[in-house]
Amino acid sequence: MENSLNSIGWLLSIVAAAGNGLVVLLVAKNRRLHSPANWFVLSLAVADFGVGIAVYPSSYFCNSMTCNSRVHMAFFWFFLHSSVTNLCSLTWDRYIAIVHPFKYNTSMTERRPTLVILIAWLISFINSLSLFVGMYFTNSETALKVLRLTGVTGFEVITCALLFYAVVRILVVARAQSHQVSAMEQQIQSNNACNADPEPASSRRPKNHSKARFIIALVVFFLGCYTVVNSFVICLAFSCKVSGKAMHILHLLLVLNSAVNPLVYAFFKKDIKMEMKKLVCRETSSQAATVRSLDQ
Repeated sequence: MENSLNSIGWLLSIVAAAGNGLVVLLVAKNRRLHSPANWFVLSLAVADFGVGIAVYPSSYFCNSMTCNSRVHMAFFWFFLHSSVTNLCSLTWDRYIAIVHPFKYNTSMTERRPTLVILIAWLISFINSLSLFVGMYFTNSETALKVLRLTGVTGFEVITCALLFYAVVRILVVARAQSHQVSAMEQQIQSNNACNADPEPASSRRPKNHSKARFIIALVVFFLGCYTVVNSFVICLAFSCKVSGKAMHILHLLLVLNSAVNPLVYAFFKKDIKMEMKKLVCRETSSQAATVRSLDQ
């Protein structure tokens, strides 16, 4: 059973690294995707790419060769926490854009995304460094439990609470905006019917970009995975007996969260979805042209 879970973990690691690597290249090289929201997506994809490498591949090489376990754990938690902080920064960006759109248009300067992204990476670095220093200077089980509770569980519980509040607020505001758009459409249709206006209402109605769907999908899946992960970490901190199979499941959930994120972008974020479709169509056309040339 553990061999099967390990194989699934490696497969998810490959998917996470390949999927997030594709997102990084797509956003970095395509000027049409150079927007403040997509810089946050790019940063999160880099962090998730690191998670795909840090959990299974780095653990395998660390077990196969001599390595410093403390450095490995700091590296492990750095990318996991950078994924969390970058998701928070992306959620913050979408929260301001949806809940306070006028403030977003005036406050989101060219430098603002860079500053927020740097802060997100700096927080994860400081937290991982504190865990490393704590593990380096003490071998006390009690001290290590305190480190797990404060540096890991406490950090993730706070971020999960903030993300939960943000996504609920986004959902409420997005639903209210949707109702307003529906009411406007009905009023326009009623006016057209009264005035015998030949112009269809659909051509004049406000476009709904559905900014909320992809961030809600990201955060809800993250909360589902990390609720289980934090339960395991709390259990370990209080000396609960956790089997090797349970630890494999914990690692699977961490990688699964990062592996699913590119799929969320591809299905729910319209600009990235469009560019991915173009990329797939280009590849299909080039392959078809190659086959025709070989047949001739």
